[in-house]
Amino acid sequence: MSPLRIPAWTVLTTLLAGATLAVAWLHVRSLEMPRLARVDIGSLVVRQQQALVQRIQPGMTVDEQGKLFDEAKAFGVQLDAALDQVAQECRCALLNSAALVKSSSAVAIPDLTARVAELVGPRSHPAVQ
Repeated sequence: MSPLRIPAWTVLTTLLAGATLAVAWLHVRSLEMPRLARVDIGSLVVRQQQALVQRIQPGMTVDEQGKLFDEAKAFGVQLDAALDQVAQECRCALLNSAALVKSSSAVAIPDLTARVAELVGPRSHPAVQ
């Protein structure tokens, strides 16, 4: 064997082993890309507002008005809890649809508005009715 053959084989074997380990590592633990999903919070809030406005009547008592106000506050708490639950379910960060400037396709960032509306209640989104 020539004196250059042994170092050449050593370098080649090392490179091959390194490439194999790199491919195995990337297969086991894929490149982590932040996962995103979108929720149209504006439509959920508008639906809730419309439901409350329909229940407002002239001559309502202070107790009835207070009950509507409490329901509005409860909706905010329910919405926050629903957003937390959906984020845990999809293991992703939720983005308000209003903040989304552009997306290459509809499937690039999935829309989970219907799931949030399902958790909040049937009055907040038409897809759940």
